[in-house]
Amino acid sequence: MTEIVASNVSKRYGYQWIIKDFSHTFLSNQICGISGSNGSGKSTLIKMLSGFLTPTSGRFDFLIHDNKCNTDRLFKYVSLAAPYTDLINEYTLEENFAFHSKFKSMVDCIDFKTFETKIMLKGHSQKTLQHFSSGMKQKIQLALALMSDTPILLLDEPTSFLDNNAKKWFSDLLFEYSRDRLVIIASNDHFDLDLCKDVVHL
Repeated sequence: MTEIVASNVSKRYGYQWIIKDFSHTFLSNQICGISGSNGSGKSTLIKMLSGFLTPTSGRFDFLIHDNKCNTDRLFKYVSLAAPYTDLINEYTLEENFAFHSKFKSMVDCIDFKTFETKIMLKGHSQKTLQHFSSGMKQKIQLALALMSDTPILLLDEPTSFLDNNAKKWFSDLLFEYSRDRLVIIASNDHFDLDLCKDVVHL
């Protein structure tokens, strides 16, 4: 069992409260959505759930495979794909995969050939990412997060640059690799939120 408990979490930048007294329990084996208007704090909450940001007040408790986890060790157990996380544009597709694999092991020891087949970009292994479209980059970033062997998967606006065919690709891959994981999607896109069993509104 993997579980994240948010207890009266608030986040302030200067004098402005972005999130105020947020409480919720996120559980594994289900996909949870976070929705809210622009500026409501969705991305801020995702960053706090990943351990990248700390709350101004309140607390998060992380239970990883039934063991309590300190925030400073959380990065080992989290995969994140978001508009504010970057791939290395000067690296080729294969080099990006190899670099990512140094820090996160892949589910079922997936190798690069399997990866490029899954993302339907065979033949592009030696192309640097600066020559990929925004939609292709997003697919690569999503696939790396989805196929990483981590109990927590955080996705912020996952389909923002994807066309309808790519959205279908994403939903198929999500359900293939979400089993036994705690998955949280922050989005206002109905396609994304329809994938979620539970939706929290900020």
